[in-house]
Amino acid sequence: MFLQSLYTRSQPLQKSHDHAVTRVGTRPIVLCSYLSYLLAKYITFHVTVNRGHVALVLLQEGNLSFYLQIPLTVIHSVCLKPRKYLLFLGWCILGDEGILALEHEGDEINTDGDLDDQGIYHYVPAGNLDLVHAVDPEVIKTRTTVPSETTHMCDDSEFHTDLVQCDVCCPWTGHLGPYGAGLHIIPHKRGSEWFRLIVENRPSYNEEVTALRDINDIRNGVFVSIMLHHGIDAGHAAILKTPNHILKTKDIPPRHRRKNMREDVSYPTHRRYTLQWLDQDKPPMHLIPNNIDAAFKKHTKKPKPSDLLLHYNYGATAIRCWGLGTEVLQNRANPPRPSLPIPHPTAGNSTAGAGAVTRESVESEGQATWDEDDVMLFFLRNSSTAKERHFKKVAEDTRRIEQWRGGVPQDSV
Repeated sequence: MFLQSLYTRSQPLQKSHDHAVTRVGTRPIVLCSYLSYLLAKYITFHVTVNRGHVALVLLQEGNLSFYLQIPLTVIHSVCLKPRKYLLFLGWCILGDEGILALEHEGDEINTDGDLDDQGIYHYVPAGNLDLVHAVDPEVIKTRTTVPSETTHMCDDSEFHTDLVQCDVCCPWTGHLGPYGAGLHIIPHKRGSEWFRLIVENRPSYNEEVTALRDINDIRNGVFVSIMLHHGIDAGHAAILKTPNHILKTKDIPPRHRRKNMREDVSYPTHRRYTLQWLDQDKPPMHLIPNNIDAAFKKHTKKPKPSDLLLHYNYGATAIRCWGLGTEVLQNRANPPRPSLPIPHPTAGNSTAGAGAVTRESVESEGQATWDEDDVMLFFLRNSSTAKERHFKKVAEDTRRIEQWRGGVPQDSV
């Protein structure tokens, strides 16, 4: 009772350092080390946040959390509404609408405000993240073909050719065919079954996706320069499509002004496809700056990249750059991995799936390391869209069984 009442009043700090804090709750007070230990043992969660970063908690289990630790400098460089950006990330990753709060299941906060250094924020889904009645992708995932990478960056594959005809040049740099390659938004190595699983279980928000069934559909691709291909493939960059369900076009910085843009391309009206560097330590930003908008071929009826897939990939890239605590997800569920080993991809045939998440803290001893696609699949199977499909399937199966039973003579049973 003492610990419970103390937690209710104080929301204490577990441990404090010069460069990082581990918080239990959100409002710290100074405590002796032994009491801090007891609180860490019995209170709901603890999250470590380095100086110059914020944490976005997406799921907590006991005293552990799965969260993103995001540099404030990156947030301010890609979005003019920092809190709204956290809301967008939560929506991208969980695939469900929600609110931003200061506590688990807390009240909604104003998303027009700024972020506190080493602050802890929570994405709270509108519905409960119920893991019981979720679509189980086990059968699909174990049947998922993991094809060898059959295309090289600069070959004349059908996918590459279709994208060149659609885009003319790299929409962000202007590089032409010999200096670019076709990029799959959802990695080619995942195969079409996994691809359809994503499309069927993510909210489409009136986007027409019923015909989006093939991993090589041009809406799952874009022609990009080889350098940019490497940057996106390595998980350093992603494409932000605005407006979307959370962000408006004016919520992100003005587009970087390009010089010598081709006359046969133009910026889409009332839409932006903005290149953003999420890992800003390694990329060649002096060559390909942040916040460049795509300029597509004029006078074409070819479709643009799918909003649904771009949002999904943005969430996967964010997990790859900033995700911590995937052992929480592994404790809650064990989504099956592909039955065949994934071959090391040749350059240019996947996006975020080029390798596993590299952060040491997302590995769990004695368990296979999850990559960002495993994390996204975990949340995918528990989205409201996935549950709705599950219940419809159960109802349809029940209807068919009853219909069958009604047509079978009693003496034959």
